[in-house]
Amino acid sequence: MACITSKTKKRTMAVADRALSLLLVLGLWQSLTFFFSPLVVPAIKSVCQSLYEICSTPALYSMILITLFRLLAGLFVGVLGGVILGVIMGYSERFRNILSPMVGILQTVPPVAWVVLALVWFGFNGKPAVFIVVTATIPVISISVSEGIRNVDPGLLEMAYLYRFSERKKMFHVVFPSVMSYFNSSFKVALGLAWKIVVMGEVLTTSDGIGGMIKDARLNVEPETIIAWSIITVALFYLSGYVARFLFSWKDDGRVTSS
Repeated sequence: MACITSKTKKRTMAVADRALSLLLVLGLWQSLTFFFSPLVVPAIKSVCQSLYEICSTPALYSMILITLFRLLAGLFVGVLGGVILGVIMGYSERFRNILSPMVGILQTVPPVAWVVLALVWFGFNGKPAVFIVVTATIPVISISVSEGIRNVDPGLLEMAYLYRFSERKKMFHVVFPSVMSYFNSSFKVALGLAWKIVVMGEVLTTSDGIGGMIKDARLNVEPETIIAWSIITVALFYLSGYVARFLFSWKDDGRVTSS
């Protein structure tokens, strides 16, 4: 009973801290509106009106779905490729030496450079946004999975050997549970990274999706609309984080990390 009360108190404190953080942001925002013009820092009220207009316009929901589709497509290919590379690099030192420089290239080349190249390869059709999500996801996942495999507890492997575990049983009962903690952490990072990058890619390469709407708002000099779409993106990011938490049974407090 005391333990339950302590957990409830801890959660209540966490909610209160987050509410305080939100209030601080709103307070700072409101303060800035006294010193800058609405074209630089729009009023909170005008942003709320833009949010209402967006949410009450069903046609704009399709823009969210377009971005979501691109995000999921990029994440699917990126995670799949990252897991395959991570397993190969984790089990084979020779392949790790061969593949590590390639993963390093993917990790260090700026997303903007990939966007420019993708524009040449795919054109102005939104595919570059998917492509840069893939290039950003693969290094994050592959490095973590590789490290997870290499850091499996030797004691557990010895126990599996003594009990004559089959390779399949060793994989599912020893290796897989150990790697999952690494995978979960890297996926949280990749998810936050993907949301930022897919919207940036849309701003630079297409006129639809959330990024396309932000680009239109920039051309029409509507900063309140830009902020409104940004708030929607953040909300979708947290929502997708909770969905991922459910799918992967994350055992933390549900917070999603953005790099």
